[in-house]
Amino acid sequence: MVLKRFFGWMRRDKPGQSAGQKEETPLPAFSLDAYSTKHSRGQSQQGSSYGNLVKSQRDLANPSEQNPLPTDVAPPIAALAGNIGERHVLVFMGHPHVGKQSTATRLLRYLSYFHGATCKRFDVCEYDPPEAGPPRSRRPTDSPGVSPGVSRASSLGNKPSQADQLLADLKEFLLGSEKDTMLNMKYSVENEVDDPRKKHVDSGRVAILFASNCEQVLHNNWSGASKEGRRAIYDSLQALGIRVKVIFVEIICTNAAMQAENLRQLSESAAEEVTAEQYEQKVRKYVRAYVSVQRDGSEDDLSYMKMINYGEKVITNKMHGYLPMRIVQFLSNIHTHKHVIYLTRHGQSEYNVLGKLGGNPGLSAQGQMYAERLGKFAAEHICQEGGDIAGEVVPARLWTSSLQRTINTARHIAHPVINNGLWEQMSNRVYRNLDEIFAGEYEGMTVEEIQQIAGDEAAMRKVDKIGYRYPRGESYFDLIARLDPLVHEMESYKEPLLIISHQAVLRVVYSYLMDLSRETAPKREIPLHTVMKVTFGGVMSAPIEERFYLGPEVVAAATPH
Repeated sequence: MVLKRFFGWMRRDKPGQSAGQKEETPLPAFSLDAYSTKHSRGQSQQGSSYGNLVKSQRDLANPSEQNPLPTDVAPPIAALAGNIGERHVLVFMGHPHVGKQSTATRLLRYLSYFHGATCKRFDVCEYDPPEAGPPRSRRPTDSPGVSPGVSRASSLGNKPSQADQLLADLKEFLLGSEKDTMLNMKYSVENEVDDPRKKHVDSGRVAILFASNCEQVLHNNWSGASKEGRRAIYDSLQALGIRVKVIFVEIICTNAAMQAENLRQLSESAAEEVTAEQYEQKVRKYVRAYVSVQRDGSEDDLSYMKMINYGEKVITNKMHGYLPMRIVQFLSNIHTHKHVIYLTRHGQSEYNVLGKLGGNPGLSAQGQMYAERLGKFAAEHICQEGGDIAGEVVPARLWTSSLQRTINTARHIAHPVINNGLWEQMSNRVYRNLDEIFAGEYEGMTVEEIQQIAGDEAAMRKVDKIGYRYPRGESYFDLIARLDPLVHEMESYKEPLLIISHQAVLRVVYSYLMDLSRETAPKREIPLHTVMKVTFGGVMSAPIEERFYLGPEVVAAATPH
């Protein structure tokens, strides 16, 4: 009774309420028409897009008789944490062909997908096209607001220089539009960019600087290749008059095997092959002018991260705050080796046959047949992925959720001990993070039953599938938050990995791996009895997807979450 009364405020009135039960105040009914009308009126009155509220909450930001002074700021959630905090500028630097560009791209994808940060890449080479003549001086600017490496005269001329344009573009991005910076600040009088009330509201923007050809911009201070250049970058950004954290990320590769692998990938993607001798000549020429981040105390006031052979050794300095620490953790786990991830749903379950949501059912007869076929597929394909010779068994990994339908799907996968007893093949690691989205009060119900008893809930979920949370259940944003730590571990693996999970969870994982928008993730189709293979080629290639349908045909379509 205590729990029932405690959660009563979250529930709609149900028909058949007993006479002795205390009557609850009914919540206002929800309809798509009313939602659209309220939302459009709210936009014109407030002058904002309610970016901190998920779509299914936005009508709550409009004044009503019950709540004439509503809040415009939604409760903070982990999946939107990237929009909270100060602005950041990350400068990637290091020797040629160490994976700076691909690392910057992967970090951008992670921050925007799992933390909702507004991110943008800036290629320094696009602002510094190759030209004839001697290289420009790397003399730092001595005037506030003047771009690094550019004289005051050129900065103040009628035609802005390329470096000035980069600084202007950075400023425009970091400030955002007036609508963004004034979000939830409708009572501001000064309308100043540095209004302290805007901090932790919508100032979370991440600009990522890198050079697609670091040799081309070696003598440009924006490359961060010199001590004075890094100082000039920091001073110029601080002179903009906005709060911004500048972080330098240096990638150092001393591992010969890693260098050879990077060169091989580069040669495969380039028009002409780059030999080891040519690479060594490039590096020798580059290091004559390149200056690593100093550890003699002269740059201790800067925030930086040095990645030596990626996760082999990581050095950080003045990396404080939520987002910088997530950046450090993520970059400490990634690498440039080729790796493969296999995704599959559990075999058809008894609830799939009945069209019910959630629960912990066992497998149907068809689902058990799929489990047998998956065991054979794992032995013949996954456990031989990347072997140097045909039939060679290589170490491989297996993850499942804690629900019995995924564990039973993996029951026919063999676990021999290989590598002289050092590795148990496909040893199952069970993660609660991989459990299906929790439907709360609607667990074990069909979509039709939900529409009958709570049509307003079904309508809200249709409007906002990623942000809608089942009553006493979860939303897709909740899934993103609990999958975040698993992605760090997944990114660190070099061995093939098979993940057996559920449709909603795999929608999130698949969309992240394939660099798809998280807003479209809830609409992705993840078919039953199919294995999806995602291959990452390393520093120079985009992920490649293959699908293997193993069958058998299912007697009923799976219920979409």
